[in-house]
Amino acid sequence: MISIANSLQEVKSFDEHLLFYLCCTFGTVVGALAGASASSRVRMDMFGIIACGSVAALGGGTVRDILLSGMTRPNGEPVTVFWMTGGDIDFFYQAIITSLAVFFITRFIKPPVGTIRVADAFAMAFFTLLGTAKAYWIGCNPAICIAMGVCTGVAGGALRDVLTGNVPYVFRPGEIYATASFAGSALFVLLMHFDLPYGMAYIACTAVVFVLRMAAVYHNWRLPSYRPLIDTVAHHEDEEK
Repeated sequence: MISIANSLQEVKSFDEHLLFYLCCTFGTVVGALAGASASSRVRMDMFGIIACGSVAALGGGTVRDILLSGMTRPNGEPVTVFWMTGGDIDFFYQAIITSLAVFFITRFIKPPVGTIRVADAFAMAFFTLLGTAKAYWIGCNPAICIAMGVCTGVAGGALRDVLTGNVPYVFRPGEIYATASFAGSALFVLLMHFDLPYGMAYIACTAVVFVLRMAAVYHNWRLPSYRPLIDTVAHHEDEEK
């Protein structure tokens, strides 16, 4: 069994690995794709599409880092909003470039049905594990790691839906959305507790979030929604009869 110190060092090493950077890049691109596609459908102008795509791609990580402000990384540096410092500003450029590409492409080609849901599921899966891994790396409590994972996974999509005038998926009755994010994040923390290899746990849990979300979409899996004991509307109609 490896020690906690060694486990954290493994996380730090993987954070600097090319695979981790590729996961960040892919999540940013598909997040911007989902945001820009959604805004193009409501006929936003170029600025609106860039803004919406960027918010969708960077919003979850931004909210996470604001919540984690005051925490310090293992190297002693304070946590700051990731895309505003160092080499991570590349993700800001990636979001803008992807949004611009969607703006020009969708003027001639209509995105296939389901593009937003699939891109959103990919983004949520990658962002969930990015958020969970970052919180784990800086030594947060397991419950906080899960909360940061869910926040990173769903906040960007929620902001995108608000900007485009839609009810966010996370607030739609019965929608298995944040639940999928929670499942992958919690599983990652559990696997790390049992000292499974970090890279394997990271990739497996990313897949869990994506598969669970897409399975829920295509099989119409729903969570129980709130129902009052007495339907006041129906009761009132009965009284009028």
